[in-house]
Amino acid sequence: MTAANRVTLTTQRGCAVVRLHGDVDHVNAGQMELEVLTTTRAAAGVVVDLTPVTFLDSAGLSCLDRIVAAFLNRQARVRVVAPTDGVVRFTLDLVGFLPELLATTLDEALSDLIRLSEDDPHSEDS
Repeated sequence: MTAANRVTLTTQRGCAVVRLHGDVDHVNAGQMELEVLTTTRAAAGVVVDLTPVTFLDSAGLSCLDRIVAAFLNRQARVRVVAPTDGVVRFTLDLVGFLPELLATTLDEALSDLIRLSEDDPHSEDS
């Protein structure tokens, strides 16, 4: 994976923020998926930020679907950031990606996850 096509992880407002950079395609989608799932293994709330993504092909879409499914299967709260004016958002809208999981900004996604955490009576954070 090149420096331009990479995964970074930070923690903001108590949530894991995974940022994908560059192209997410058949060349690197599998490696990116592995990195995302490995680095967020214990996270209760995860934001997948696609803002820096410049290209997303069908392998990238499949990767994103598997990542989101993995979080949902382990009952982790998840949001995907894709700005409305970006190429990635156009692709996600075109394929019917779950609109309730999409946010246009990182702040919106974090606020939504925090609200969900506060509303969840089973949440450790409440």
